[in-house]
Amino acid sequence: MITMKYTVLITIAALVYTFILGGRVGMRRLKLGVDAPAISGQTEFDVAFRIHMNTIEQLVLFIPMLWIAVTVIGDIWAAAIGAVWIVGRMIYAAGYTADVNKRRPGMIITLLSTAVLTVMSLWGVVQAFLS
Repeated sequence: MITMKYTVLITIAALVYTFILGGRVGMRRLKLGVDAPAISGQTEFDVAFRIHMNTIEQLVLFIPMLWIAVTVIGDIWAAAIGAVWIVGRMIYAAGYTADVNKRRPGMIITLLSTAVLTVMSLWGVVQAFLS
């Protein structure tokens, strides 16, 4: 049986982080008086909203690739790459919050992490078809 305890932990961490970002949006909504269903208002709200939405957009790519890759590269490697993805999201959020032009390093880390997981997943699929 393949153990996946670290990948499970990383998955939970990514989801909890996304939930926290959603909470930040809600708090900014209250603080700045941006009433639902508005999705823009003041810059501080807009930044929090975009950080959260972009993280959700990336999560849709990340989670399936993480879980396919774990079957190819194993629990520890998949979880390690997943941890890099989470750190990338944190760097993205910090950069975006400081200055919209500083979000790029975090985005690059996020995209590279997902790309590595995707390549590993494709490699595993190709191997399965060739064997």
